[in-house]
Amino acid sequence: MDVRTVERSGTKMLRRLIASVLLAIPFVLPPVSLADETKPNIVLIMADDIAYDNNFGAYSARESWTPRLDRMAEQGITFEHAYSTPKCTPSRVELMTGRSGIRNYIGFGKLAPTEVTFAQMLRQAGYRTHVAGKWQLDDKGGTPTSKGGFDTWFLWNTELGRGSRYWEPGFDVNGRFTTYGKDEYGPDLCVKSILDFIAKHKDEPFFVYYPMLLVHGPFEPTPDSGVRESKDSQRNFEDMVKYMDKCVGRILDGLSEHHVDERTVVFFCSDNGTNRVLRYDSFGKMVKGKKGVPHDRGTHSPMIVRFPGIVPAGKRCSDLISFCDMLPTLAELGEAELPGVELDGRSFWPQCKGEKGHPRECIFQYYWPKDWSWIPDELGKEELVWVHNRNYKLHKNGLFYDIVNDREEENPIPPDKLTDEQKEIRAMFEKAIASMPETNPAYQKMVGKEAGRSKTLKNPRSEFE
Repeated sequence: MDVRTVERSGTKMLRRLIASVLLAIPFVLPPVSLADETKPNIVLIMADDIAYDNNFGAYSARESWTPRLDRMAEQGITFEHAYSTPKCTPSRVELMTGRSGIRNYIGFGKLAPTEVTFAQMLRQAGYRTHVAGKWQLDDKGGTPTSKGGFDTWFLWNTELGRGSRYWEPGFDVNGRFTTYGKDEYGPDLCVKSILDFIAKHKDEPFFVYYPMLLVHGPFEPTPDSGVRESKDSQRNFEDMVKYMDKCVGRILDGLSEHHVDERTVVFFCSDNGTNRVLRYDSFGKMVKGKKGVPHDRGTHSPMIVRFPGIVPAGKRCSDLISFCDMLPTLAELGEAELPGVELDGRSFWPQCKGEKGHPRECIFQYYWPKDWSWIPDELGKEELVWVHNRNYKLHKNGLFYDIVNDREEENPIPPDKLTDEQKEIRAMFEKAIASMPETNPAYQKMVGKEAGRSKTLKNPRSEFE
């Protein structure tokens, strides 16, 4: 036996001796945390009624009202071209189901009970699920568990009742309607319910959906406002934006306090543009909000994603993101099985990690302004369909816009004035429109077979203002 053989033999004997000692004294090695082996936690926060250019420092606002979200952007990725629909319910339905409203929107304040939501999908994949904030998705009964897939909830505006959302609020708390005191503030109660849920389930994978009450009207003072009796809507709104940011910060702090921030992906977005009664500084120009209007300021949503150690810090991405993309993104994150229906979204998780992914060429948009049980607003009752990318937009009625240089869509480009590049883009948009259903089944059922056909708008600007 040579020297090297003896050395190898001695090394094996030493390793066996060390292994036997470690087995005999198990406390020598630190215990393996159960959470270390689980899927990432997911927190999805969606603000109510604020456009991407409304005083977010992360989006280059001259005056930032959002220091915590700006810090979140520094720690993660900022998507520069994420898009919702122009109004509350259709955005929420698309976000939750991964499907365009032309397939499954059934009316304002409603969620079709046959739809599979992201919470049902993640719950099936082993997640504990909680929702707090604004629901407003009821249609002929059903709880947020049976209809949405949530184990627990703390919700304003369900079939059990609709009290105040801010001061002296009323909430559906896991199936029991509760009214709180005159000095209780609804957004604070929502955040508390989320933090309590995180504390209870920090050692297992959880999904929190926070469709915020803020910054939707009525525009009332917040707990941080100097004057509780203020009736100044503009001033109160500005305070509400700052408080929205504070609520996000409290959740981020809670994740850190419970030592789960390194295992938690946090998404932030908004359901549509800023209310039309308000004004704000948009890149140096004072503008009015465009909520409910299918323009850039009505649909362009902030989108910030943070996941320490996985999502590169301080990154920006110009890829197009649709609200339909959220469900498949969460499916990839949670290793969940996609619903067995036709989806319109695609995962943007690769882009979150700094990878190329599978970017969109354009986004198909569908908007049914008011169902026929409501008094029509300025947009009327007609279905609206359009397709856009970062630079151009085509409405189904044929109007084609350069939305970089004509954000207000005042000057459609005539077909005979298009450049060769613009003609190619228009053709791609037309193909995208043709690939989708002609009309929404619920809309067609409501107004008759002919109602869903596109009509040429004689004065498109009056329709969109």
